[in-house]
Amino acid sequence: MISRGDQFLWVSNQRFSTLLAFAQEVGGEVARTDEERGFVERLRRFAEEEVWPGIGFDLEERFPGVAEKRFWAGVFHDLGRRIFLRQIGNHDVTFWQSSTIGDAYVIARMLTRAVQEEGEVWDPDTENNREAKEYHGSRINVRL
Repeated sequence: MISRGDQFLWVSNQRFSTLLAFAQEVGGEVARTDEERGFVERLRRFAEEEVWPGIGFDLEERFPGVAEKRFWAGVFHDLGRRIFLRQIGNHDVTFWQSSTIGDAYVIARMLTRAVQEEGEVWDPDTENNREAKEYHGSRINVRL
């Protein structure tokens, strides 16, 4: 179970392993600071040393700070997008894609909400958001 407070998401052991591996991959690519690289390293160590079949994954416990929640919220948003764009994962078969995208998005939303509950008006800087800003930025025509 992946959880935060009274919110939870049940996933299979295989799906959990896949989400962790993909998050490490995307996180490693988007990490820009030593702090963010440390977040990825902590998740890698957890995945390699502490995970066992049936383990729970409490997002508050695993990602305790606001900066870490922000980072992983963006990573899980980008992970869903990359699956959709067939940039990550095995795309010889497709049965896993939609549900994994959904799982990544739910995790991203739980983490986004955790940051927002700290009193911040915040939305993660994601690949989708950057593409949307670029698309809409050139098309908005306001007349006064």
